Formats: sequence, C-alpha cells, structure tokens
Amino acid sequence: MTLEERIQRLEDIQAIERLTYDYAAYCDDNYNPDGIASLFTEDGSWIVDGEGGTNHGRAEIKAHFTELSKHISWAIHNVLNTRTDLSDDGKTATTYSYLLCLCTIGEDAVILTLNYTNKFAKQADGSWLFTELSGSTHQVSNWDQGWVKQQFR
Repeated sequence: MTLEERIQRLEDIQAIERLTYDYAAYCDDNYNPDGIASLFTEDGSWIVDGEGGTNHGRAEIKAHFTELSKHISWAIHNVLNTRTDLSDDGKTATTYSYLLCLCTIGEDAVILTLNYTNKFAKQADGSWLFTELSGSTHQVSNWDQGWVKQQFR
C-alpha cells in the first residue's frame, strides 16, 4: 500500500469510531430518535436481543427510539475495546466491541452489558454509516441486585 492508502485506511477507521461514539452520544441524549436514525443507511438494521428488538430502515429505527425514550429516562453508554476490521477495498467495515451501560428504566437503576458486532458502508461522499448495529446481551440487572443475583430483568 502507498502511504496515501495507508493514511486513508486510518482516517476511515477513525471516522467509523467517531460514528460509534456519535451513536452512544445520541443514546445518552434521551435516545435522540432523529440523531440515531441519521447514522444508518436507508435500509440499515438495528438488532439487539434481550430488551432491544429488531428494526429495519430509518423509519423503524426512529420509531423504536421514540418509544424507548419513554421507558429509559437516563443512560450513559460506554463502548469499550473496539476492534475495527476494514475490508481490503475500503468500502465496508465491521467492528467488535463491548457495551457497559448504566441507565434508569422506570424507577430502577440498571446496569447492562452486551457485545456489539456492527457493520458499516462508506458512502459516495466518503462518509460512513451503519448498515447494521447488532448487540448480544450478556445481562441486564438492577444495580442493587447486581448481575450475580439477577442476570436478566
């Protein structure tokens, strides 16, 4: 690879990481439905097992987060240990990471953890969007019960 190609790959990885951080920030902004939906391709998917759901397309994703914000009044998403695999042609990527999320669901202080496997596509203008956000839940438990006594709510 040329130096320019190597720099472009690094810039693409950084842009993908920024997109992931933007997603977390929109989630922490009362699950901002417009902001979150804007990070996905038109036919993108948001799939999280457990208390999540399966949503395809920006309209479904927006509707899901509009409802979610009625049940979760506060959250802080910590995305950790991200590994980004950029395709050889530089047009798609997959990331693997962990989520540690503290949130308020109803009247309960809750801790949840999951694994993310997310897919991205580079757009014609050079920007990146999610094509799929996929989360596999480890546990969801009330803070005062902890994950040992209450693995899933």
